Amino acid sequence: MNAREVAIATSITLMIVLLAYVIEAGGLGPIAPEKLRELAASYIISTYNPWNITHSAQSLEAVTAIVWDYRGLDTFFETSVLFISIVGVALLFRGYREKTGVGGRGLSEIVKTSTKILAPLILIAGISIAIHGHLTPGGGFQGGSFIAVLLVLLSVVFSLDFVVERGLSTSRLLTLRSIGLMGVFATSIALLLVGLVTGVSAYVFQNMVREGAPVSMPPWFLDRPTGGTLLFFNVFEALAVATGLSLAFIVLSLRREEVEEALERGEWYE
Repeated sequence: MNAREVAIATSITLMIVLLAYVIEAGGLGPIAPEKLRELAASYIISTYNPWNITHSAQSLEAVTAIVWDYRGLDTFFETSVLFISIVGVALLFRGYREKTGVGGRGLSEIVKTSTKILAPLILIAGISIAIHGHLTPGGGFQGGSFIAVLLVLLSVVFSLDFVVERGLSTSRLLTLRSIGLMGVFATSIALLLVGLVTGVSAYVFQNMVREGAPVSMPPWFLDRPTGGTLLFFNVFEALAVATGLSLAFIVLSLRREEVEEALERGEWYE
């Protein structure tokens, strides 16, 4: 290590030690407020309340319940905005076709070997963060972002050709992104369709049984709470985010040969 690397490592270590000391000494003040506001208290009480399922999301994670149950319509439009931005990136670079043989050989064998060990762990961690989002901090967006990092890592370590040769083309990623968004949409109207078929009242983004709306998503799977729609929302959101961010990375990593081919066809100017 040279002097610059030593200085950076020392600075990071000192920052971590000082921050830990400040927190331990109470320098940041009380981490949690002594008294919750009534609105916050009602969310915490009702998020997981098996004794009164009518006023509960059946989720142990309050943030996920708020994001996908209590304000699910807002979250759906936020997801749609991200999807539209990904489509915009793809449209700006229309005519681009992935080419192999122009992406280099990647990094050293040592780095590649360590990445082969880390890659499945990153994938499993991302999936776990997504499917446990209604039980522990995390969720679909966090899990999907975690998985998208894997593609970036593989592209850097093994080259972009390595990723493309394994079927992760922009067209396939865009298709998977669309499936994820449609899955979110289908989950949001599932109970409404059940209500229409059975002739009972139901709502868009309905999760558990509500007053005047007797239909419900399954709150349990064996001995584990599912959060009803929350599990499905997190899975589809993770798929949409992982593929969307991966697509954007590939498109923004255009090689000169691919750009020149698209320009020669004139598709960017149609």
